[in-house]
Amino acid sequence: MHSIDYLILLIYLISMLLVGVFITHRKKQSVEEFFTTNRSMGWFTVGLSVMVTAFSAVNYTGFSGEVFSHGLYVLLSLPVFILVAIPVNKIIIPHFYQQNYTTAYEYLEKRFDKRVRMLAAVLFIMWRTFWGATILYIPTKILNLVTGWSIPFIILFVGITVLFYTTYGGIRAVMITDSIQFFVLFIGLIVGIISMSTQFNGGLVEIIKLGIDNGLGKPFYPFDASIFSFDPTIRITFWSCTIGTFVAFLARYSSDQMVVQRYFTAKSEKDAKKGFWLNVASAVVSLSILAVLGYMIFAHAHLQGTLGKFNKPLIYFVNFVKDLPAGVTGLIIAGLIAATMSSIDSGSNSCTRAWLSDILEPISKKKTSIKSTRIFSVIFGMIIIVMSLFIGKLGSIFEIANKIVNGFGSPLLALFILGLYSHKFSPKAVFWGGIVGATFSASVSLFVNNLALHYYAVVNLVGTIFIVFVLNLLLKKH
Repeated sequence: MHSIDYLILLIYLISMLLVGVFITHRKKQSVEEFFTTNRSMGWFTVGLSVMVTAFSAVNYTGFSGEVFSHGLYVLLSLPVFILVAIPVNKIIIPHFYQQNYTTAYEYLEKRFDKRVRMLAAVLFIMWRTFWGATILYIPTKILNLVTGWSIPFIILFVGITVLFYTTYGGIRAVMITDSIQFFVLFIGLIVGIISMSTQFNGGLVEIIKLGIDNGLGKPFYPFDASIFSFDPTIRITFWSCTIGTFVAFLARYSSDQMVVQRYFTAKSEKDAKKGFWLNVASAVVSLSILAVLGYMIFAHAHLQGTLGKFNKPLIYFVNFVKDLPAGVTGLIIAGLIAATMSSIDSGSNSCTRAWLSDILEPISKKKTSIKSTRIFSVIFGMIIIVMSLFIGKLGSIFEIANKIVNGFGSPLLALFILGLYSHKFSPKAVFWGGIVGATFSASVSLFVNNLALHYYAVVNLVGTIFIVFVLNLLLKKH
């Protein structure tokens, strides 16, 4: 990296800190303001925040790396954004907004009891602390390879920066920085693609053609008939991608406090819905650009003669970033860190909200002060930072995202689906079934290795519902 690259990173990080400070001094904070902005955010900020919160370094490196290694199979998931938007906009958002819930899991207390609400909050906190640790590790690994800085130093540097503006600015700072971070990562991607295109006489067209000629157009060209196979062991098929991604997205947009909390910040139900459609559009565009980035990385490896020399796509991504012109490398790294920070800040803020509103306050019967709220925000941020030091041993980026992270969201989604039929299931069966289902899901995600990537979320969802159903029958007999 050149001096200009370090300067770009420094300017970006200082800007994020200043936003947190400015918002803190500009707005007197209550606990409700800290978590919901007192429902004052417009659709544009809500939409970009939802998108960037879910769009992490896993997407940045994992999606492009998947295209680099296997072709365009992952694009089969893009239409699912539109498919899942239908129930979210017609059912999920209206219900949450009209009921004036404080958290996503308050719904479960009204359907079942406090124990189920607390269980859901615990599952969410486990899910999102693991997720935060995963996406914090990825850019630090890349920065380590690019700069030579130690991984622990980078984790602390980036993590503490996020903690500062999240702790002082609350969800308002998180959402405003999310919007800024969207443009940082988007500009970084576009500039990187344009820069790489200039190294080929035919520009972007030649790069795309090179990828297609080497099989990266699959499954569309040449057409791969196996994508319509019902074999659950094939890595990615139309069915596994559509069904599995739908389950994973539905879990994200309906039972994930990190995303649902954004609905609570909107000025109106209309703003929340409009923002969600912006999330869909920006996610589809951004992921499509990442697919192009995968072609760019392949073209760069082809140009350098390094194809086949490394067994990890991440190494090719790092080499691609290193060879970009001065300034462009800084933009790409800034975009990668932006994607990371947007997920970590949301995770720590939402975990704090779930801990306080769904667990601590119901037990203590006392409302938490803004000072205590900030203390717990720091605690959850530090948990994510510490966990990130151990994530790298679990496998590739794409596998971590699909096998473990998406799998852990399924038990939560199961509880929400069961809530639709709460009159048929006892709270006791749902509570214990949720615990057993979460254990089952963790086991499947960690130890089953021959299942299509996207089916982990489906198996864990169906398994949890089945376990609750069986327990409900057994408890009725006794």
